[in-house]
Amino acid sequence: MKTRNLFYLCLAFLLLGTIPTQAQSLGSILKKAKKVLSTIDQQTKSTSTTTSTAASAKSDDGPKAKATPIAGGGTLYNPFEKNLDVEVVEVYGTSKSMNFGNVSVVLKLKAKTVIDKINYIGDDKTTAYDDEGNVYRIDNTAYSIKVAEGISVKADLGAYDLHFLNVPKKTQKLQLVKLFLYNDFEDGSGAQRGYIELRDVPITWRK
Repeated sequence: MKTRNLFYLCLAFLLLGTIPTQAQSLGSILKKAKKVLSTIDQQTKSTSTTTSTAASAKSDDGPKAKATPIAGGGTLYNPFEKNLDVEVVEVYGTSKSMNFGNVSVVLKLKAKTVIDKINYIGDDKTTAYDDEGNVYRIDNTAYSIKVAEGISVKADLGAYDLHFLNVPKKTQKLQLVKLFLYNDFEDGSGAQRGYIELRDVPITWRK
């Protein structure tokens, strides 16, 4: 107890710059020191809680998809793999002028739940990027894409009028393609949304 009181006394001298006088009793100094220690303890707990919460929030930032090699080159990231198998068949371009064309994607989709369609792939969140940092937008959203449980169904997004516009025909590869998908897989988890990502995929230009 004496050691603890001495600790409070020393801490009071350091933190409060207080030198005991006849008007200040040891009890008064100790009371002030305890108050300072209580404030420090509360601040420490608050900082610890904030750090813990931030770390927890960071660890819960959406589903992380695993990398899957694409047969024709590049890598696929599919955050819907629990409910939907995705395979990249082709990324192709169609000529619109001497130097530019539109690019689209052919996928194979296989549902793992009892559904017969994907609500849509597209909207303003769907973009593509080339190696020079150019960004390409789409001209349409692909709605009601047909799928079947347990069967791979080919889905040419170009046939749904979903194209990345005005890509230079000299572009041989897209560094990143982000296909925004929205669907209710009817598995009790409600509507799901996210990006199917293709990275470093070659473009096959059709004459």
